Parts: sequence; C-alpha cells; structure tokens
Amino acid sequence: MDFCWGSASISKLKTDLKNFFIIPASRKKHEHPVAPMLLLAFTCASAFAQPVVPSAAVEQFQQVIGSRVEAVTILGGDYGAAGGIYTFRGGEVANLSVAKVGGGGNIAEPRPLGESGLKWAPVLQGNLGHISAQNDFATGYLAGNKSVYDVLAVQAGGGARLYFTDHFSLAATLSGIYGHTENEFKAQNAVGDYIKSVASGTYVDWNLDTWSVEPALDLNYDLHWRRATFALSSRYNYFHTESFSSSSPVVGVDGDSHTWENKLDVDVPLGWKLFDRELHTGGFLSRTELFGNAAEGLNENHIYTVNGRFVMDLLGHAWKVRWLGVGYSYFWGDHFDGWSAGLDMRFKF
Repeated sequence: MDFCWGSASISKLKTDLKNFFIIPASRKKHEHPVAPMLLLAFTCASAFAQPVVPSAAVEQFQQVIGSRVEAVTILGGDYGAAGGIYTFRGGEVANLSVAKVGGGGNIAEPRPLGESGLKWAPVLQGNLGHISAQNDFATGYLAGNKSVYDVLAVQAGGGARLYFTDHFSLAATLSGIYGHTENEFKAQNAVGDYIKSVASGTYVDWNLDTWSVEPALDLNYDLHWRRATFALSSRYNYFHTESFSSSSPVVGVDGDSHTWENKLDVDVPLGWKLFDRELHTGGFLSRTELFGNAAEGLNENHIYTVNGRFVMDLLGHAWKVRWLGVGYSYFWGDHFDGWSAGLDMRFKF
C-alpha cells in the first residue's frame, strides 16, 4: 500500500458593577458620611468612564473570529485537507495561504489477520502546516481596517487498515492536532486606532493554543484496467477542538466539525522514460462535504478539488519511494476558489 506524502466561541466582556453600590451597614459612631460618599461617587464615575469596545465592533469580531480559528486549524493541521492559496469572494472570510508537508498511509505490507482470511497493515499519518490569513473589513463599523492571523498546526496519529480483498479495504485511525494561533489588528484609520487602544488583548492582538482529537474512517477500492489504476475512496473525519491556553479572556474554542471526502484517483504509466525511469501522469477529482464549525468558519458546505500530476517512477531505485514529481490542484466552492502547486511524492512499503 502507498504512503502519500506530499466551535470557536467568544464571550462579551462583562463588568460586575453590583459591588460598587454596596454601602456598609454600620459605621463608627463619629465617622463622617461625606468621605465614603465621595469615594463611592469617584469609583462609580471612574468605572463608567472606562472606554468600552463598541457593540458594532464586537459583532464584527464575533463574525470573523468565532469558528474561523477551528476551520483554519483543520485546514492546516489535517494532512488530507488541501493546502494552497484560498481566495474568498465577497470578503466574508479571510483570504488564506496554507503551506503544509505531510501524508498518511500503510507503513508495512499487509499481513494475515489470524486465520480469518483477512489481512491488515499498520497506518501512520502526520502533518506540519502553516496558515497565514488576512481579513479586510470592507463594510460595517470596522471598514478599512485589517485583522491578520498566523497559525501553526501539527498532526500525528495512526491506526490500521483491514483488507477484505486485495482491492477493497477499510482504515480506522486516530490523530491529534496541536494548533497555535496569533492575531494582530492593523489599524488603518481613526476607528481602527480607537479599537486598537481599547480592545488590544481581548478582541484583537491575542494568541491561542488548541488541541483537536480526530478519529477517521477511510474506505478504499482499487480497480486496474490495462496498466492504469483507478482508486475510489471515501474518507470521513470527525474533529473535536478545544483551547487550553488563551491570552484573551473572551476568545476561546470548544467545537465540533465533520468532513466527508469522496475521491477518484487515476494513475497512468506513459511508457516514456527519463534517466531510464518511466514517467506517469494522473491526478484526482474529489468533493468534500463540510459540517459543523468547519462549514460555518469557511461559509461553505462543500469543496471541489481537481488535481493533475506528472511524476517519475522510482520504485526499486530509491528507498521506499514509489514516485517523485510535481502536482497542481485547483479547488473551489460557492464562495471561494484557490490553487496549490508543489512536490508530489509517494512511498510504497
């Protein structure tokens, strides 16, 4: 088998003012009442004079932070999610740049499972991803200002693949994802300067650490026609994400997401050779359904991806490397499109 390598929530700030209006039940006999009354008045005036974040700004921040944190962590952390440049139409979601290196698959040849007649193989998967995102506020109270996000995500996990036949198999895996998100608000006008001064450390200019648990099932069927190979796969992932450290008292994550990808992959040997190694072409077409916070965060319920690759067969000439080459992907939904290009490498154990 091959090894492919290649709900957030925000709470509004609340000020507890009830203790400011408690008057002591008793005083010393000769205590003058004016001093505590003046102190009380000064305290109340100071409390009410504190600058607050306008409700219109809070509403916009809730729209662009919220489930976005979870969605971009999944995009960067899960090896199966497409990396690349995402451009969102309408400005409702931040434009994203996702760079990643990782993969998943069997790390050994299938072996008999007792006397059942079935076979199994251990599965390993991992990923390192980096996401840069920028939200340009085009409308509303924050119009003209920007919010920038920088996300680092690391995934590791494993499991087993069960072979019912030589061509039909099911893999069950369990992975964990660590995510670190940093936010910076870039003021571009007087409103932005004011928000920067009153909301820094709460709604803007914060950092957040999250963990995600990700069980998954991957069903695969291989079909051979002449020298070409067709692989049909269906992969379901569940993500539960929570924050465990936040520099802001109002930014946190606790949510669930689901993805379901159905894909057709084709590999076609060309019969052409370079350096005495045969060249292959191929690619895949997939549709991924999004549910939960991932759908809300990206403002999408599905993503289409079409991929093309051109690779050199290195099986038997480089350690465990089946092929090496280049690949290009284009992906789109109802509100965004994007592309990615890079190294396409596949191992065979």
